[in-house]
Amino acid sequence: MKEKYILIGEIARQVGVNRKTIRYYEEFNLLPKSKRGENNYRVYSQDTVKRLSFIKKAQGLGFTLSEIKEVLILRDRGFTPCNHVQDLLRQRLVDVEQKLAELTIIKRELKKLKSEWAKMRTVQDDKGGGICPQIEKVKFQPTKKSTRSLYYRKLRRK
Repeated sequence: MKEKYILIGEIARQVGVNRKTIRYYEEFNLLPKSKRGENNYRVYSQDTVKRLSFIKKAQGLGFTLSEIKEVLILRDRGFTPCNHVQDLLRQRLVDVEQKLAELTIIKRELKKLKSEWAKMRTVQDDKGGGICPQIEKVKFQPTKKSTRSLYYRKLRRK
């Protein structure tokens, strides 16, 4: 029986990613190289849909593309990657706990700044030589990783 192939646009719609993402995953070796149809369009097998769905779910859990690639390589070589996934999950939990602790501190600082804002506006304290004293006086120094992920995800949603 002849395998049914799917065009890149259709697979993108089915999985909920754009075509550029599929091409990038192919270049990054997360997906097997596409075949070409008679019209020279990229075509993919139904297995690619399953693989893309797996990639999206793993990303949703916070796995990096490199980590996902490790899992897929193990699977492609005939190994069961579940033990490796368990190790990655343990590390992800540690990361999430650290991020939650940082977010709790950030939340506390934001509430404090918000409550102090009314007092500062009456004194016109923000007309000094700084940029904005309300932010400059914050003692908490977020890590690069925590702020990057917070704002990157916010920008991606827009």
